[in-house]
Amino acid sequence: MSGPDREDLLKAAIAMGHEVYAATPRGKTSATPRGVTGTVVVDFSSYAAAVSDIVAFARSRRVDAIATVNEFLTPVAALACATLGLAGNDAALAMAARNKITMVERLREAGVSVPSTIAVTDEEEVHDHLCRQTFSFPLVVKPAENAGSTGVSVVERLDELTAAFQRVRLQRGPYGIHLDPRVVVQEYIDGEEFSVESLTQDGQTEHVCITKKQTTFGAYRVETGHTLPSNIDPIARRLVLQQVTMAAAATGIRNSWSHCEVKRKPDGAWVVLEIAPRIGGGRITLLTSQALGIDMAGAALAVALGQPVELAPTRRAFAAIRRPLAPRGGRLVAVQGMPCTGDNVPFSEVTTEIGASVASPDSNSARVAYFIVTAEDETSADQRADELLKGVSVIVEPQGS
Repeated sequence: MSGPDREDLLKAAIAMGHEVYAATPRGKTSATPRGVTGTVVVDFSSYAAAVSDIVAFARSRRVDAIATVNEFLTPVAALACATLGLAGNDAALAMAARNKITMVERLREAGVSVPSTIAVTDEEEVHDHLCRQTFSFPLVVKPAENAGSTGVSVVERLDELTAAFQRVRLQRGPYGIHLDPRVVVQEYIDGEEFSVESLTQDGQTEHVCITKKQTTFGAYRVETGHTLPSNIDPIARRLVLQQVTMAAAATGIRNSWSHCEVKRKPDGAWVVLEIAPRIGGGRITLLTSQALGIDMAGAALAVALGQPVELAPTRRAFAAIRRPLAPRGGRLVAVQGMPCTGDNVPFSEVTTEIGASVASPDSNSARVAYFIVTAEDETSADQRADELLKGVSVIVEPQGS
C-alpha cells in the first residue's frame, strides 16, 4: 500500500528504532520503500491467504507488531494479530468495521443512533420501500465495502436511482479483493458533519479530538476540508463521545485508532454514519500534530506494540486543511495559486503529478493538492483557509488533447 499515512507510519517506526517489514501485493512491482528492512509478497485477494502469508513471515522474523492505515486491510491485520497473539482488534468482528451492512447491524444492536438502513441487490427493492413509505427522498446510496466516498451518491429523485446503482456496481476493490456486491440505502441525515479521532487500547477508548468536515454539495459529497479541534459545546461533546465509545466497542475496536463519522441534526441529536479502525485520512495526522502536538502514527505503533500511550496535547492551537479538487476528469495541466509555506501555513503541496490523469470530482480521488493553516482559534483557521482556497485554480484538459 502507498500514501502519506503509510509514510507517516514508516517514519515513526524508523524514528523509534524499529526494523520495518512491508507487505507488498502480489503482482505489483515497485521499489522497496526507503527505510524498510524487507518485504513479503502477499495475496490480498483472499483474506485467508493474506493472513497465512503474513503470519508465516511474521513468525520467521519474530515480528512484534502488525499495523495498517489501509481500511481495506484492517481485517487482515486483526486476524493476523489474533493468530500471533499480538495486540490488535477483535478478530471475531474483523468485518464489522469494514462491511457497512454488518456495521449498521452491530451499531443498532448496541444502541448507537444510526440512519435507517436497508441492504438491497436491485432497485426494485428500493421502489417497494418507497411505495410502502418506509423510506423517502433524499436517500444515500453507497457500496457495502468501498471507502473514500467512492460510489456514494445522494439521490433526490426517483429518476436518479438507476445512475446511483450503476455507480455502485462499477466499483472494484483494490488488490483484487472481492467486495460485497450488495447496495446500502440509507436515509439522508441533514445536519453538520464531523469526525471523531479516538485511540483504543485494551478496549479502553480515549477521544483525542472532534474534527469539523467540509464537503461538496449535490449528488457527490467529496471531502474538501477538515478543521480541528472543533469547539462544540460541552453537552453536545459528551453526547457524541458516548455514541462513538459505544460504536468502537460494538465493532470490535480493541487496539487501534478509529475514525468515526458523525452528523449533528438540527435538533441536536447525534447520528453515527460509519466507523473505521484506522487513522483518519485527509492528512488528519498532520492536522493533529500541528494543532495538538500529538503524533498519531507514533501512538498507533505504540498500541500495536502493547506499550503505554500518552495522548495529552502539547499544543493548544487550531489547524485547517483544504483540498483543491479537479473540476472534471482528464489530464492535469496546472495547479495555480497554491499558498506558499510560511507563518501559519506549515504545509502546501501539489500531490498529483502535472500531466497525470485525474478523476472527476465524485470521490476523494479528485483531490490534487492540499495546504494547512494554523491559528489561535477555530474561526480564524477556517476563514484564512477558505480565503486561500479561493485563490487556487486547478486546470484540467480532456485526455488526448
